[in-house]
Amino acid sequence: MEITTTGRRYKLTADLKEVAEKRLAKLERYSEGEMEAHLILAVEKYRNIAELTLRADGNDLVSREESDEMVTSIDGVVDRMERQLKKLNARRKTRKTIRLIPFSTVVDEEELSDVEPEEEFSPVVVRGPQYHGHPLSVVDAIAAMREKDWDLLLFPNVRTGKVCCVHLRPDGNFGLVEAE
Repeated sequence: MEITTTGRRYKLTADLKEVAEKRLAKLERYSEGEMEAHLILAVEKYRNIAELTLRADGNDLVSREESDEMVTSIDGVVDRMERQLKKLNARRKTRKTIRLIPFSTVVDEEELSDVEPEEEFSPVVVRGPQYHGHPLSVVDAIAAMREKDWDLLLFPNVRTGKVCCVHLRPDGNFGLVEAE
């Protein structure tokens, strides 16, 4: 991890810099790739402020903490960053496990019970509540998807009356599939 420490209206000491690096070292276990950390320590009147900007795996994360002592501020900012990294890693894990299944491969649970499982790997189809029964516009469907943190949503289109599917593409954009 590459750590840059800056002091704004604050004189950095070697001891404080060592404490900060020791605390920041525990963040390395949450990232597989290279990390860059920029710690800004500042004093405004009686407040000691620590602000941490972290670049890990293509994401920029920022946390800020104020307290009466600088060491307490550093501990707080590292704890906040740790929570952000845990949340980011959990989101990545759930995103990796969700796969889009073509409609032709969806079968009933009774049909699955008759099939003999393979030795190595037997996929299981899990149905999700990702159907919206009321007609929506494409913009409203994307908003509903974002609100519920879904990867796809099946809905009747308000304008055309046809059944549509809005899905999250791997590049971060949204795709629209409309039935004929």
